[in-house]
Order: sequence, then structure tokens, then C-alpha cells
Amino acid sequence: MIVRSYTGRTVAEALEKVRNDLGSQALIIETRTCKEPGLFGRQCGYEVVAAGDPDAQATSSPSPARTSPRAAEKAYAAATPTDPPRRPGTLPIDFGNHQHSQASQLVASIPEATVGEFMQRGDLSLEIASIRRQLARLATGHGVPTDHLGAEVSQLFEERELPAEIIAECDEVIAKAGERIPEAKRAELLARYLARQLRCNPGIDWNATRCLIVAGPTGVGKTTTIAKLAGDLVLRRGRRIGLITVDTYRVGATDQLQAYADLLDMPFAVARTPAELGHAVDSMADCDNILVDTAGRSPADAARVHEIKGFCRAVPGMVVALAVAANAGRAEYASVIERFSLLPVEHCLLTKIDECSAPGRLYGCLRRHALTVSYCTTGQEVPDDIEAADALTLARLVTAPAAESSPSVAVH
Repeated sequence: MIVRSYTGRTVAEALEKVRNDLGSQALIIETRTCKEPGLFGRQCGYEVVAAGDPDAQATSSPSPARTSPRAAEKAYAAATPTDPPRRPGTLPIDFGNHQHSQASQLVASIPEATVGEFMQRGDLSLEIASIRRQLARLATGHGVPTDHLGAEVSQLFEERELPAEIIAECDEVIAKAGERIPEAKRAELLARYLARQLRCNPGIDWNATRCLIVAGPTGVGKTTTIAKLAGDLVLRRGRRIGLITVDTYRVGATDQLQAYADLLDMPFAVARTPAELGHAVDSMADCDNILVDTAGRSPADAARVHEIKGFCRAVPGMVVALAVAANAGRAEYASVIERFSLLPVEHCLLTKIDECSAPGRLYGCLRRHALTVSYCTTGQEVPDDIEAADALTLARLVTAPAAESSPSVAVH
């Protein structure tokens, strides 16, 4: 059995692709809306994640007669218990074991669906899937072990700080797979499911990106990351690289980058204003690519972030990358994303993977903020410890047993 993702302008279009590829008995793992790339993309279609066996398509049984969405709605309503009336002004404060038990029973009462069943239900399937997820979150709201993952895996995910709602999703994936997936392959099934929720690029297209400016908060390793990128481009790809810094605030920042430029015989310049940056870029006309370092900015310092925006506008076609530390906390992630959303960020450079003790927290933040990760740094060695991002390997950091967890994120 394999797991694949299908997209379409409508749910029906995506489901039709699933049925054509995997057959009508394919299991629907997830249905969700798609967004355009970027920090704040708008909805542009639907994605369906399904599991199935393409070889079994020819022998799959015919789909039963189509039923109307209204009939499916009535059947679902009949099987769903209604809440007792509650007096106005009261709140359901006590979420004891009884309510969690009820939630678990409700989750179990909603049937698993194949692609054939989903296509019969019409758009109502999205509502049912949403209700399933909400009830699953309620069932795990106070750390109640999930039945299908098992206590050991649930505890591992909690220790890695994977958000409760995503743990519930994983439990639902295993529940739907059932005995079709051997226990030894469940971790990989979950990794593939989690990977499909991330946005990753296998590096940056350097033929289409001449000038890259790297922004980010103080202390995430922007200068070291630029040195690693430059070393990789010069030593492994044979490209001519120019380095520019606009960081005139931090003591030693200019000397650090200039020393590396001298080591690899790269042109180097310091720009104190957007106009100087434009002139510096023009002076490096014979370079294949130009990397621009910026001063670290506190996410709370909006004025300084606007200053970086001025540098970005100084060079036509400038591409912006945001450096984010993998070991940051949830609140720090939210603050960084909010402030730096003032910039037209296209890439995320994920630093300090080797220092990340909570890959579940990292995964949750990447998914919540929809960052497109292009590179990850895995140590202090320049230029070796930088690799093109791979969604599946990032997801495996979450699902792998503790003894197998590794900071390496390259494609294997």
C-alpha cells in the first residue's frame, strides 16, 4: 500500500484522480484546502491524501449506487447523538474522563471512508472529516492515550512536543489503515502523512535567483548560514559568488564575512544604505549569485524590519529568505513570523537542527505557519553542515524511535 496526494480545483476533481489511480477502495486519509505559496497564501483548490494499492484497481468491486448528499446527511445525523440542552450562560467546564470517553466513542462511530464512499457523500464528506478531527482533539485534550497509536508512540510524540491535534490526526491515520499496514511500517506511513503537510523545496534554484538577502532575528546563525551557502556554491557547483553585508551594527560581523570571502576569493562589499546596496550589486556584475547578510533584528522591532524591507526594494528581483532557528519556542516562532511577514519571504532557512530537542514542536510550527523550507543547517562546520530540505526526512525526525533520531535532513 502506498500513500499519495492528489489536488484539484474541487473536492470531486481530486477524488476522481484518486479513483483513477488507486481505485474506488482507496482509503481517504485527509482532505484539506490548498493555499498559494508564501506566508499568507489564499485558497486555490483542494488536496486529498489517500492510501491504496494501484495493482488492486483492476480487481476492485464496482461502486454502489450514488446517494444524494441530503440522504447521507440524514444518515449521519441519525447516527450522531445530540447534546442535551444547556441553560443559557453556563459553560461546560468539567471535561472529565466521562466526556473524553464519549468523544472517543463518537470518533469511532463515524465510519472510515474509501474514495467511492466519499464521492457518494459529496461535499458533506469535508464536514464529516472536520467533525472527526475535532472530536479526536477533544478525546486527547487532557493527555488521554490514543487507542490506535498505542501508549508508547503517543508518549514519544508528547515528549517531542508534537501538538495534540496532530497526534490525534496520526491516530486517525493508523485507525483507517487498520490491519492493511503492518505494524513495522506504521512509523513510515505516519512520516509520509506528516511530510505531505509540510512545504519544502529541495534547495533554491540558483539559476533563477541571482540575489538572495537573508533576514531573521538575532542569534539564529544568518552569517554562518550565508558562509555555508557560499562555500557550497563555490566549491561544489563552481559558481562565482559575491558577498555583501548590510550589518554595520554587530561588532565583528563585517570582519567575519570578509574573512570568509577572502578565503574563497569572493568579492565582498559593505552597504550602509539601500542606495549603497544597489551600487554594490552593480559592481558584482560578473558574479553568478550574490548573497546579502543583514543585521539581526528583534521580532518586536518593527522599525528595523522595515529598514530591511528598504534594502530588499533596492535591487530588482531580490529574493528574501528568512532564517529561523529549529530550537525556538512556539511563542518565538509566532513572533518571528508575524514581524517578518512584512517582507516578501520566499524561502525559510532552518538553522540549528542539531540543537533541536523537540522535533514535534518544530514540525507543528512549520505546519501552522506554512513556511517553505529550502535549506537546513545541521552543525557548525562550514560549508559541510548545510543540506537541501526534505519534507519526509523532517517528518521522520518526529516519527522515528529515539535511537534512530538524527539531525540529518538530506534526501537519502
